[in-house]
Amino acid sequence: MRVLKLISQILVFIAFVYLAKQMFTLDEIKLINTKNVSNESFSHDLIMKENLLSGASNKTKEHASYLSLITNQIIDAGSDILLSIGKPNHLDMNFTQSSFGFEMIDYLEPLRTIRVRVDDPVSFARFLADNGEEFEFEQNVPLKLPTMPEQRILEAEEPFLGHSMNWLGAQNDRRESGHGIKVAILDTGIEINHESLYGLNYSEVSLLDDGVDVGVGHGTGIASIIAGQTDEFLGLAPSSEVLSVKVLNSDGVGDSFTIAKGIVLAVDQGADIINLSLGGFSSSSTMDQAIRYAKSKDVLLVSAVGNDGTEGVLYPARHKDVIAVSSVDAKSRVSSFASYGPEVDLAAPGVGIVTAWEDNHFVEFSGTSIATAFVTGALAHELSKSPSQNKNGAIEALYNNLDEAEKPGKDIWAGRGVVNLRRLEQRNTPGIVDAAVIGYYFDSSNLSSSGTIPFQVTVQNQGTAWIQSMRLKINYKGLEKNFRLGNMSAGESRSETLYFDSDSPDKTLSISSELSLLGQKDLFPKNNVRKSSLILP
Repeated sequence: MRVLKLISQILVFIAFVYLAKQMFTLDEIKLINTKNVSNESFSHDLIMKENLLSGASNKTKEHASYLSLITNQIIDAGSDILLSIGKPNHLDMNFTQSSFGFEMIDYLEPLRTIRVRVDDPVSFARFLADNGEEFEFEQNVPLKLPTMPEQRILEAEEPFLGHSMNWLGAQNDRRESGHGIKVAILDTGIEINHESLYGLNYSEVSLLDDGVDVGVGHGTGIASIIAGQTDEFLGLAPSSEVLSVKVLNSDGVGDSFTIAKGIVLAVDQGADIINLSLGGFSSSSTMDQAIRYAKSKDVLLVSAVGNDGTEGVLYPARHKDVIAVSSVDAKSRVSSFASYGPEVDLAAPGVGIVTAWEDNHFVEFSGTSIATAFVTGALAHELSKSPSQNKNGAIEALYNNLDEAEKPGKDIWAGRGVVNLRRLEQRNTPGIVDAAVIGYYFDSSNLSSSGTIPFQVTVQNQGTAWIQSMRLKINYKGLEKNFRLGNMSAGESRSETLYFDSDSPDKTLSISSELSLLGQKDLFPKNNVRKSSLILP
């Protein structure tokens, strides 16, 4: 195999030497590639490498440029490639010709995309040169389950354990929630015989040929949050119809073509919402097309931002037409393992969630994957409750009734805020008085400074009635600060700025905040008090 590859590279080198002697110039050719190199820079690289070429015919230029894909290791024997057909009249082309240098593996008609395996890189490069105007190609990039958060990180987070539904404000009597709504879960598959899923309205399609029924714990956990069936383990939308589409193998790994195919299948089978608790770092034009296809059919897509704890939301969550979900712990703090960026839309419980797992087990599930399931379940609940409401209306209702996270307004960590089902349910009930201490925000750019450092304490009106007047009492570092707040409309947030000495040898900052309403009764006083101990850098 190595000898054949070496011979192929030698032949390509000879071809380039011959063309160089003709003193040809290669114009810029833009290509789709998925090695984190933009089309423009990749094209410029080709120009620089082939700057001895001048005056060639267009066809010669195309052959030279596509052959260089081999030397740049974009194409190799065995490469998994996706070809997007630009014009419908090319659908009739005979793609089984061995002279093309590839074998067709699959075809996704609604997206006019062919999946091929390259057998002969030189012949395939020649095929691209001859048909470059009719096809776009890209590598079939991998997508997988988000990385599991490290245990040392989870130890610093507050787990939900079995209290996530109550924390969200889900109603106990919700058995009819989700009725008439179809949810597709694109994942590892589901263990339908799990005790928490008995009675689930369920169907399954596998897009894999592995015939393996193990490794389905992740998908089972997602399904149990969305549509768990038992009184002890009731999902957010237990009456929804669940379509399980197996797109990930037992190791939790899939590819952009298979997942795009799963999206198209789910849309065509009538899904209202598609849960995508998966992702990757590379985008895919084929996945982009599938997302546009779903949007054109008014289907919602919900996806996990990732568990890498760094800036950079995973794909497809970072796509503008996908709802990107981050994670919070039981103290409503954004999880330190959650990836972040401007594409984050909202956050939901994602630490120590008790869920179903394979082999009829229950586990503590942490990550943005399970947070995504809560958002999917919340949307299924909302759509079933208001069947006349369109999908955009359901999203808007969810967004308008989120709780603020530590930083007021939309931010790169929690997006617009944290899911609160109680507020969503009660948004049309007048007269609800509910003031809440949200949390504390420290600008990271200030923490590295010495001297006096500012921080913010944020409160929010989480009810439906105006709050006329309230007192905010804050204790920290032996100090007590009191603020009078008033005239806050429903959903409105206010922040007060305080200061502490960063030069103090004690790096633990303990803060206690308490709200007291004046002349009104708070219907949910539990969130009027917040006590936290923060470790400063």
